[in-house]
Amino acid sequence: MLSTNSLRIIAPLLAALAMLPCVQARQNAQEPQSQSVADAARRTRQQKRIAKSAAKVITDDDLDTKNFKPGAEGLNVGSSPKSDAQPPSAATVASAEAADKAAASAGTDSSRKPGQDPEIARLKEQIAQLQKELDLLQRGLSLDQDSFYSRPDYSRDTAGKAKLDSEKRQISEKQQELDALKTRLAASLELQDRKKSQQ
Repeated sequence: MLSTNSLRIIAPLLAALAMLPCVQARQNAQEPQSQSVADAARRTRQQKRIAKSAAKVITDDDLDTKNFKPGAEGLNVGSSPKSDAQPPSAATVASAEAADKAAASAGTDSSRKPGQDPEIARLKEQIAQLQKELDLLQRGLSLDQDSFYSRPDYSRDTAGKAKLDSEKRQISEKQQELDALKTRLAASLELQDRKKSQQ
């Protein structure tokens, strides 16, 4: 029948074939375990991500009560905040301007010192008014510049550039006018001081 050489070759093959179902069963048993380890690792990573993104709740224990000063809760202006989305009505603007003018006229009369030259008081009032106008023009220019340069195609916007140039000219003119008034005020004050020293 079979020679011993062929038995030597066939016997290990038969033994390997007999063990094949056992090896395969062992591998099948290990796969669910390795899958469960991978799933556990995924779940752990996901839990860490969720824990990192969770917001920290600040309690009284987290606050430094030594450096906390009463009254530092914020600025209270005495009224609720108003939206800037809609401009104020014309009546509101007119009443605010009338109140400002009344306060300015009352302030100049009461703030004028006895014996002060009315010309000096008038120059101070004009300087204050021009300074307010100049501040408003500068703020408007700043906003318009931000709006103009925020557009990607601003180099092609000739109308916007012309508007900015016009605003810059207005600011320059107001500044020159303000400087001239300040010079006149300084000259008037110097003249008044000379008159007082001569008396």
